[in-house]
Amino acid sequence: MVFCAYCGKSFTRKEHLERHIPSHTNVKPHRCSACQLSFARRDLLQRHHSTYHEARDPMEPLPGGVPTVAGRTPIACLNCAQAKTGCDKRVPCARCADKNLECQARFARRSSKAAMRAAQATAAISNSNHNHSHSHSHVTLPPQPTSTPATTVNPAFMDIDQGTPKPDPPIKTSMSPDSNNNAMTIDPRIQQHESPPKKNSPANSQMSSDDFPSPHPRVEGLDEFLSLGNDFIPQEPNYQDMLVWSEYPLDLDMYTNNMPLAHADVAMPTFTELSDISSNSEHMSSSRGSIHTRSTSIMSTVEFESAIKSVDMSINTPTEAMIPEFEVVIASEAAWPLARCNPPIFSGACPRTAIVHLECLEQKSRHEGTWNALEQYLEQVDWDAADLASVIPMTPRTRDKMLAITQTFLHKALEIHRGGVNSQTKNFSSPRLLSFLVLPPSKILEYFLRSYVRNLSFFYSLVSAGCVDPNDMLQNHQAAALLVLLMIAQGASAVPTAEARALSAGLIETCRISLFDIIEKDIEMCADPTALRCALLFTLLGAWSGDKWLMDIAMGQRGMYLSMLKHAGMFESQPSMIPSFNSSTNAELQWRSWLHRESQNRLVYNFVMVDQELSLFHDTAPMLSTSEICAPLPGPELLWMSANADQWVAAVNSIYGCTANVNPQLLTTPSLTPSLYDLFQDLLNDNLSRRQGSLTPHQLRLLLHPLQSCLYHITQMLSCFPDVMSTRRLGNGTAIKNSFESRLNEIQLLLQKWYELTINYYKSNPNCAISKTNLVIYHLISLNAVTNFPEIERLARREEFDGSYWELSLRHKRCIYQREEAIFHCGQVYRLLRSMPRDRRPNWWGAGVYRATLILWTDSVSRLDPNFQKRDESGSPVAIDQVTPEDPAVIAYLWNGDGVPILTHQRDGTSASLEKPGEVLEYAVKTLEDGVSSRLSDGIRRKLIALGNNWQADGLSSAASVPSSTTSLC
Repeated sequence: MVFCAYCGKSFTRKEHLERHIPSHTNVKPHRCSACQLSFARRDLLQRHHSTYHEARDPMEPLPGGVPTVAGRTPIACLNCAQAKTGCDKRVPCARCADKNLECQARFARRSSKAAMRAAQATAAISNSNHNHSHSHSHVTLPPQPTSTPATTVNPAFMDIDQGTPKPDPPIKTSMSPDSNNNAMTIDPRIQQHESPPKKNSPANSQMSSDDFPSPHPRVEGLDEFLSLGNDFIPQEPNYQDMLVWSEYPLDLDMYTNNMPLAHADVAMPTFTELSDISSNSEHMSSSRGSIHTRSTSIMSTVEFESAIKSVDMSINTPTEAMIPEFEVVIASEAAWPLARCNPPIFSGACPRTAIVHLECLEQKSRHEGTWNALEQYLEQVDWDAADLASVIPMTPRTRDKMLAITQTFLHKALEIHRGGVNSQTKNFSSPRLLSFLVLPPSKILEYFLRSYVRNLSFFYSLVSAGCVDPNDMLQNHQAAALLVLLMIAQGASAVPTAEARALSAGLIETCRISLFDIIEKDIEMCADPTALRCALLFTLLGAWSGDKWLMDIAMGQRGMYLSMLKHAGMFESQPSMIPSFNSSTNAELQWRSWLHRESQNRLVYNFVMVDQELSLFHDTAPMLSTSEICAPLPGPELLWMSANADQWVAAVNSIYGCTANVNPQLLTTPSLTPSLYDLFQDLLNDNLSRRQGSLTPHQLRLLLHPLQSCLYHITQMLSCFPDVMSTRRLGNGTAIKNSFESRLNEIQLLLQKWYELTINYYKSNPNCAISKTNLVIYHLISLNAVTNFPEIERLARREEFDGSYWELSLRHKRCIYQREEAIFHCGQVYRLLRSMPRDRRPNWWGAGVYRATLILWTDSVSRLDPNFQKRDESGSPVAIDQVTPEDPAVIAYLWNGDGVPILTHQRDGTSASLEKPGEVLEYAVKTLEDGVSSRLSDGIRRKLIALGNNWQADGLSSAASVPSSTTSLC
């Protein structure tokens, strides 16, 4: 009996399990040699081939070497049938070949309908060829203008619709790059359609099939088959040969300072829709590949000029702070799973970006001078003694090994995205596959590793003794090498340069494919701590990468990784984490055992924090249940940072006292080694006072996970009730609504208790970055209690909004429930994020600014209504992003409404009014510019600017009080 590691389903035979696994992984290893479509099972591939391709040549062998005999379907051979085992239906099959048996092929008794149609088509072909003379077998070309000689055209500038049915192989165009002139000779029949290079090719070519006469006689009986369209007609362009890298600079489609969507002075090559460009994990809806989605290369423009406006950066001030970005990356920002304040696009219309990142990394890695800008950036960095001690210097042998591993991973990823795997058009002589990478110098890689240690300080440290040793990690298995590359990608993502951004994005996509490949090849890696650490890092990097596809994949695979943790037993309760020493205790072995268990517990609770962050910013429920998290909370940092067994024993004695000759049952009580479930029970029962001195910032942050989960479910229920209850609906609806409102008040009281515990710790440790991060998350959760953020984003997108002031006032009531409290929490989010050092902020800080900004913007837009019930706000201004919650001015504003809330610019100290939507957006854009640039923060900045432009172009009209008038919103 074998079991599935994903769902636990049992199977009696191993081959049945292997057939079941692709239903979870979406891996489709069987590819049709004719049309490049992939299938999870071999029998599906055979059925596809017999249905769509067998009619062309009934004697052509099926894919995988399966012969076709008179249209009969092969079945298991005689020996395999007698042994009742699996057979690959080859001649000879693998089992008979291994056992040196005589393989006797067998075939089904009945022929398939497709085979019968194929036989009829063959008879029609033979009859037609018999009736035609040899003089008509030669195709007469249409007359050509004498002034247009046959020329050679670069394949990158072909503007011919590849969806048009191609002529048959006797006149097939040669696309080999090994020709003398490295160009392609176009068939003389289509020279009359030659045109200058264009930036975009139309979605549907205007050329008809009559423009391309067939060299073969017409075959009766195939019209019905061909009328299905060209989705199943083989596409044979060689994608690798169409990309001529040596002729174009890398930054052709990068945005300049004003960021147009296309360059008017550069002719951009376009490519056709290839179904095998993207990896299998990026299109999960169909095994046909993404035929309806344009494949994207680093040199393509993806035809998005007509659908997306140029971004107006008039609000921007420092243009030198902007990092150039690819057009396809900016175009795909409209399909983000978060920050959806503008009209969205969906996956079917979103360009592919993974191939762009991989080719960018490949291109930049060919030149030694690529990393000079990074070296200049590091010369301006203030080195910290703690940062210098956190990474062991990398030896030349280690760097060479890392280079070889990275090159292997990158080439594997490029082959997958370019359709090089199992492709008949794969050209091994292509120079791009033989290129060697040039990684940054060792000191830059070491800086990225230090940046990784520094940027993930908001989580439990997973680096034992606080020191990363890449020399030791690369000596282990493949997953450890993958972990080092992900650490480098994490560190590079925090460096605001184009080179670091390219390195990070390329490594993330490369490691994503390799991680999936490692787990698929060895299913036992699902429980390997190193592989799960790689999964944690990829989830973090992908979710906050600012790339639509990586964000989607990270959110989708989060559930799979959490299930792997659960099935590995890491959520279960464990024996005491407090060691007991006696005379026969081996301190070294006990330290190693504790270190292994502690690393697993830290990994589990880091996943809990990531689950909470992603659910908060994506407005979804956390996937983990508090009752199932019974693993002990991580121990003190002093124990984890011990470099050897002696230091660890001394730290244990200093924290817990002498544990020798102590009853082990006394060391297993929940009060000494509690889980998150135990800690939350103490919060509910008001028993956390006994842990007042032992609660750490990480433990306080973990307590927000169950509070956020409860709040989400309550607000979801409250959103189902209408704003105004009619007399017909009073019944039990009002009682149920009141019940949930009382529960909401109880959750807010628990949040207040949590705030009091955290603020006490923060006052004693005012420089603790973890406490500041916890407070930001607390204010964002509190905002969810007084606002409806998905409804706010729907209003920003103008969904179901008629543009009248009357409708706007109704939408404001559904968006913001308590205005003063919402404004207060937004100001505190700004204050806490701005108080953090620019390079020590969490990855999601830009998303926090976005949520606070959109709430304030919604309130300011609603106040443009002349009939809005405005409070008489008079008195001194209250800078909500400057004062603390204990300030008397804030308390007076919250309780009595005294004062006028304003925002204060950090650059010059000028104020921004909350009654002007344009000033609110400008304040947010400048706040994002003052931080360290990242792909996420840059994308959010562009979204906020586009939001202002959209609402500035379309004003509001009040049908009731101001007829036929238009008021500017920004």
